[in-house]
Amino acid sequence: MSQYSLDAFLSDLRAIDGVATVPVETVRTRVAPLVRRYAAEADWSDPGLRSCDESQGFGITVLSEEADNTLLVEAICWLPGRGVAPHDHQTWGVVVGIEGAETNVSWDRHDDGSRPDRAELTMADEVMIGPGDTCVLAPDDIHSVRNTGETPSLSLHVYGYSLRTRNRSEFDPITGTRRPCPQRTRRTA
Repeated sequence: MSQYSLDAFLSDLRAIDGVATVPVETVRTRVAPLVRRYAAEADWSDPGLRSCDESQGFGITVLSEEADNTLLVEAICWLPGRGVAPHDHQTWGVVVGIEGAETNVSWDRHDDGSRPDRAELTMADEVMIGPGDTCVLAPDDIHSVRNTGETPSLSLHVYGYSLRTRNRSEFDPITGTRRPCPQRTRRTA
């Protein structure tokens, strides 16, 4: 099988007119198939992709980020029993499992957003993302992720915009609070 290179993958993404801001339906029909192909055909043997920051519970390796802050491509390795609280991205996202499994929980928001420090959330859906499984996220979707397995999991994450440039939120569904999403420690491949 020939390898689908990062350069070829990025070229195919860039060929989608206005890819950073396309509607979520276009993400489902045109972007997600490319992300699945790259996840299936790329070489994931680099042990650095499995390096985790123990304090945050996962490791993020930036594979590519455009100079204009569009098209962020990351590999994330989740330690067993670790994850992140409910959060949004404020850009579209596609996640594809590479190895292991992670639980992805979707949350519904019920308040009107008028109080910047508050949010009423309830769990909407829970799916297991394993090798080849795909999750497409709209900019305002709220989700949380946890590795419920006994071994590290690795997944590919692609976003329309660099997350560090977005006004993102993190939520606590128990206390009903909302705060700015913390910046995560990342390494470059």
